[in-house]
Amino acid sequence: MPGVETDGHRMIATTCAICGDAAEETEFYGETLGHDAATFDRFSARRSPDRVHYRIVECRGCRLLRSDPIFQDGELARLYAGSTVTCTTEAEFAGRTYAEYLSQWLPLVPEKDRLLEIGCGHGFFLERALDLGFREVYGVEPSRHAVEIASPRVRGNIRNDLFRDGLFPPGYFDVVCAFQVFDHMTRPNDVLDACRRVLRPGGIALFINHDAGAWTNRLLGERSPIIDVEHIYLYNRDTMRRIFFKHGFDVLSVFPVKNRYPLYYWGQMAPLPAVLKGRLVQYLRRSRFGQRTLSWQAGNLGLIARAPRTEESP
Repeated sequence: MPGVETDGHRMIATTCAICGDAAEETEFYGETLGHDAATFDRFSARRSPDRVHYRIVECRGCRLLRSDPIFQDGELARLYAGSTVTCTTEAEFAGRTYAEYLSQWLPLVPEKDRLLEIGCGHGFFLERALDLGFREVYGVEPSRHAVEIASPRVRGNIRNDLFRDGLFPPGYFDVVCAFQVFDHMTRPNDVLDACRRVLRPGGIALFINHDAGAWTNRLLGERSPIIDVEHIYLYNRDTMRRIFFKHGFDVLSVFPVKNRYPLYYWGQMAPLPAVLKGRLVQYLRRSRFGQRTLSWQAGNLGLIARAPRTEESP
């Protein structure tokens, strides 16, 4: 489908990241892009859902959901580079959650020398990783604004770029993490190959992203916040395991993730009519009740995988 235009946007086709070009597909939802889909605000982290998305299809073989067609890579790179950070408070809550999950698996990491986070935002988790005892932490982040506002404690080790092969030496990291970014990637197979190369033999990967198979997302259907223009591939626990296995990783665990956020943030993410949501979130932000936190399994999954204990490249 190369060269297709949708509402003035040049689009490119995608294929199933697990089954490849030969995969047959079923259309789930038609696209809702409109003329103003490609804005910096729409590609900023943790914005309110607005039901703007590409055409969504499902692979009949492996059941992987994906957007097809999508904006070209250059356009996506431009949008992420110009996106801004407006949710530093909520990011701190996310950072605590991610650090808690990483700490559970640290016994697998004999040497806490170096950690890499792909899509690190303004470095809120990288600081947590330092607190957990890592000697050096590095991040890759496309948003210029996010890197600019990062703490001096970590800013110097954040690459303002998209993660790709060749950014770091082979076998450089003990841990590679990616939180709520794997679903955004147009070439997940290339990303996993690059992850294998930068991990030392036996190093671990911790990924957390949306779970297309979670009951919340299946119940909401097209109204789920995960059906969004930023998301290219939407995984469930089985397809996450399969794509990592495809790249030679030893998948140790795939598990539901429990997130903790203030009530006002849960209200912001709820699939409510815009007028009602605006009033509700405004009230919750101003009230003590809305500042209370709630922890629950909202529809995310986590994966822990180990790189092969051989230095052979994938």
